[in-house]
Amino acid sequence: MAFNRFFRFVILQAILLAVTGTFFLWTLMQDYLLFTKFTIGFIWLLQIILLIHYLTRTNRGLNNFLQSIKHLDPARGVTEGDKSFDLLNLTYNEIIDSIQKVKIEKEAEHHFFQNTIEHVDIGLISFNEEGYTELFNRAAREMFKVEFVRNIQELNKSIPGISEQLFSLKQRHSKMIKAVSGDEILKLSIRKTVFKIQDNTVNLVSLQNIRTELEEEEIEVWKKLISVLTHEIMNSVAPIKSLTNTMIKMFEKKRSSLANNESENVDDTLLALKAIQKRSKGLMSFVEIYRNLTKVPKPVFEEIELKSFLNEIIILMDSELQLYNIVLSAEVRPENLKLSADEKLITQVIINLIKNSVDSIDNNKNGKIQIKAFISPQFETVIQVTDNGTGIPTDLIDKVFIPFFTTKEHGSGIGLSLSRQIMKLHGGTISVFSKPGIETVFSLIF
Repeated sequence: MAFNRFFRFVILQAILLAVTGTFFLWTLMQDYLLFTKFTIGFIWLLQIILLIHYLTRTNRGLNNFLQSIKHLDPARGVTEGDKSFDLLNLTYNEIIDSIQKVKIEKEAEHHFFQNTIEHVDIGLISFNEEGYTELFNRAAREMFKVEFVRNIQELNKSIPGISEQLFSLKQRHSKMIKAVSGDEILKLSIRKTVFKIQDNTVNLVSLQNIRTELEEEEIEVWKKLISVLTHEIMNSVAPIKSLTNTMIKMFEKKRSSLANNESENVDDTLLALKAIQKRSKGLMSFVEIYRNLTKVPKPVFEEIELKSFLNEIIILMDSELQLYNIVLSAEVRPENLKLSADEKLITQVIINLIKNSVDSIDNNKNGKIQIKAFISPQFETVIQVTDNGTGIPTDLIDKVFIPFFTTKEHGSGIGLSLSRQIMKLHGGTISVFSKPGIETVFSLIF
């Protein structure tokens, strides 16, 4: 309809130009009509200018229309006031409305996608063939303790050699690696997918720290193993102990009625039986200690003011630490920091860590133990116990939480394992970082 109107207008203008032009040429051939010649010539020129202006304005309007579609800019529109383009303007507005709706939907989807990626607890990194990153979400930033990474080569500062492992990992293959980021030990499950967007190759890597899940599974396995072992040992030792007690009573009762030479043999037998009795009691006591690993009570949560709580622990341990010339201090930031936990169980954990630090410091003349409580960048409450003792060798640091494992000459190997269970019951974790000869840091993360 709009173009029909435009066509009719151009045809009409062309006919008028032809008629006016013909009439103007006729007047030129006459010897008179000077004023008429001038007037007709002016009208003819004016018609030409008006037609050129109309066509130019039309071209400008069409150009604006096409540019507005190209840039999705509703402000460009076709020139208003031109009735020949009313339908075109209407069509244009409908197109723009449809495109704008699609654009808004796509932006909403993109915003949702970005927020979802930021929210997930799995680290996501995408990078091209040169290693330049395009996606690096919050979980990945926390994992590597960085705010921004331009190229994955920069990740080697946090975890040495990680960029080579990300590059070399095959498509849709998964791999588990152990890494140390800052003072935290990570057990990362890594998986990579490679795909193309237009002509660009994109490597998408997911990294998940499964240390917590592995520890929980490990605890359950150890608890089952300990339960089976203690049950079998107790079932075997209890009859021996009972039978030994019975035999001791029998021999003691008959000893008075025996001759001297026979009495000496009975004494030897009683001595052997009492040795068996003593070892049986010792073994049952030993088993009972390890049975405690499967009987950690359920926490009774209450609000603990950490400053006064840690000061009470310092007072409790002060006399023992003075014997070793060890300085124990506490720092809480902010001072009014509070924690929801079972006070008795957490006290047991911290005292156990302090005693371990005392054993580590032992021969250090300038022994220091510091307890710090603070809020981490991830808004977790953290209690750290730091000492300047001998530390833990790198090859043993993964084993310290395993039941029965100990580096002490007379240690039982259940203290740290028990502490880990208590932290799990609180929904938290316990980790260790050590620089042998410099410092060892145990972190309780709630």
